Amino acid sequence: MKKENLQINAEMLLIPDFSDSDSFFGLIRDFIFYMPGYQPQMWAADSAEGSKLSLMELRSLVQQGPSVLHWKRKTSPRAEGAISRRLQTPTGQEHAAHRLRLSVKNDEQVDWLVSYLCYSAASDGVDFACFGTSYNGPESNNEPMRMEAGVCTQLLRRTMPDLYWGTIFGRAYVELFGLDKLLSSPAYQVEQLTPDAVYIQLTQSIFDMRDRPAEVQTMKNMVKRHLDENIFFDSRYPLNHAYRTPVFQFQ
Repeated sequence: MKKENLQINAEMLLIPDFSDSDSFFGLIRDFIFYMPGYQPQMWAADSAEGSKLSLMELRSLVQQGPSVLHWKRKTSPRAEGAISRRLQTPTGQEHAAHRLRLSVKNDEQVDWLVSYLCYSAASDGVDFACFGTSYNGPESNNEPMRMEAGVCTQLLRRTMPDLYWGTIFGRAYVELFGLDKLLSSPAYQVEQLTPDAVYIQLTQSIFDMRDRPAEVQTMKNMVKRHLDENIFFDSRYPLNHAYRTPVFQFQ
């Protein structure tokens, strides 16, 4: 029986503010280059349907100064997302971010996403990036905080919702955990991307989350215990529990 595609949610919180049009357009151009199989077909400055735009037209739209650009791909492989500059909200600053939802059928498509996120961490700088599937596997202590809820700056200032199948810990988390602690994580892949960024991948394939969920859960628990469980959300604790949290230093 042919297995269905996996739906992947990905989040990337970037250190620069991308307030100028050139840097914001550069972020968009890098996405188009590093995700060749997920070329956006529609762009919009709001959540509307959007329009097909050439690169020149897209640059012109960026120069109009929108804070957020939404994109969508309707043909296979389907995908959608939103790229935003750093935003000032009533609760504080939110990182510039790229949030993606992708349909993937093989590891090559996942590799595109990994390459894109790792490149962004090395070239632009990220405080945090993560991706996983909507499937959570066996019940765990983080059950109330699934990835679909999204990861944002203000949430991470309170607690980290979970450890994801693929995670990039940037500068703020290298300072929080310690570089040696991150690099010695008992995961399938641990790679130092820059002096201030480490990529951790729990198992060989993200399809393990569907095909071998217990194995993924075991690996996740091992890494969380190794790093510090008091950084990750745990529903057994009261709402006012004090977790260890990072200090974000915006440029």
